Amino acid sequence: MMKKEYNLEGIKCAGCANTVKERFSSVPGVTNVEVSLENKVATVEGDASVDALQASLEGTKYSIQK
Repeated sequence: MMKKEYNLEGIKCAGCANTVKERFSSVPGVTNVEVSLENKVATVEGDASVDALQASLEGTKYSIQK
């Protein structure tokens, strides 16, 4: 199982961080997600692709930094 960190754009509050966590958690292959509001980083465990994670944020103001 892989563990990767992604820098996030657009998160400004705990509600933002929770939304990203919920969206990422719903992606098939994701087993665990932690979002650090302070560092603006999501730590994702599992085998989901970055494209699948980014697609889960569609319609929000949040994104994975390229």
